[in-house]
Amino acid sequence: MKAIKSLAPVLFLVFLAIFVFRHFDQLSSAIRNAIVFLPFLLVLLVSGLSIHFSRSRLFFYVLLLIMTYLVLSQVGVAQQLSYGVYTVLMPVLMWLITVLPERGIFTVRALPGYIILLVAIVMMVLLKLTTPMWVADLILNDWLPSRYFDWTPLPQTALIVSTVVFIYLLVLSFLQPSTHRAAGLGIFVMLLAELHIGAFNAGVSVFSSAAFLMCLYAVMQESWRMAYLDELTELPARRALREKFQKIGGLYTVAMVDVDHFKKFNDTYGHDTGDAVLRMIAGKLGKVTGSGSAYRYGGEEFTLVFNGKDREQALPHLQQLREIIANSPFVINREDRRQHERKSAQTRNKTVTVTVSIGVADSSKDSGSPWDVMKSADKALYRAKKKGRNCVCS
Repeated sequence: MKAIKSLAPVLFLVFLAIFVFRHFDQLSSAIRNAIVFLPFLLVLLVSGLSIHFSRSRLFFYVLLLIMTYLVLSQVGVAQQLSYGVYTVLMPVLMWLITVLPERGIFTVRALPGYIILLVAIVMMVLLKLTTPMWVADLILNDWLPSRYFDWTPLPQTALIVSTVVFIYLLVLSFLQPSTHRAAGLGIFVMLLAELHIGAFNAGVSVFSSAAFLMCLYAVMQESWRMAYLDELTELPARRALREKFQKIGGLYTVAMVDVDHFKKFNDTYGHDTGDAVLRMIAGKLGKVTGSGSAYRYGGEEFTLVFNGKDREQALPHLQQLREIIANSPFVINREDRRQHERKSAQTRNKTVTVTVSIGVADSSKDSGSPWDVMKSADKALYRAKKKGRNCVCS
């Protein structure tokens, strides 16, 4: 579901680009002129945003789009070997950019990305100057009957490499869904569309614009994630809760959830294991029944909001959540190198029980703002702690 949600805007831009390309001549002259100049505006905008947010992968995508734009404008399909070399190099570059970790833009750790692009440029220049026959035979050779590939100027070698990279990016988008991976897949499709055209024309502007819009979508989504999602648990953070409280009204229930003995757990097993516990708890909270919305309030505290329900209606869902967490054994799989090896061996793969205490309040009995309701829920949480923990109090 997350993968489909990430891919949906990208697929929309892909189909929109194809539609505009097929009906380009039917557009008004003003719109056609705007599309021709749009990539120049978008490249400045996307470059500035990727630098501002220090997103090297997006920045390298932009550089790859510029490289393709220049190759088609200066080389094109007329120079068959140079064109063929780039059509094979582009998918490889796309794959390498995708697998490179995020290391910032103007940092030493980002050098591998620049080196990869520089090596590709040098290879293009050298092959254009020397034109070795073995390279021409490898890239321009027809491995299958040519009649099946007369619909595109792309060499069969490039099509084979592109198919492998496309499958890799598609599988990665479903196994590890994210906005950046979805945008990378869409950008790759747009680059292939540009190379399929094989010459610099208005179609290149259409597909370039769509690719830059995918970059823009990715960087805007990233800025939203940084502002509204908690990095550790990937639950909405306190800012999102604040906006929820600004819009909420009528009947609703607020529950405060706190991990029992979390400080002692951290001191015993380490902060990395504590973070893993918080991620596990967040995963359970995100699946709470009763249409509850989960937020990370801070530290080991979480907030649940049930819109349109009073506390009596929310209690069964909270009790079910508490029981699910208590009945989900947590396996500690770590080795603390700072401790003695024997002690680490005893700690590793140990199974522990994690519990939570929950305080509940609703707007029907706790009048005032949502923050007042949350304060009442916090007081109920304190009562749950005093009662012995691993329980729900209202």
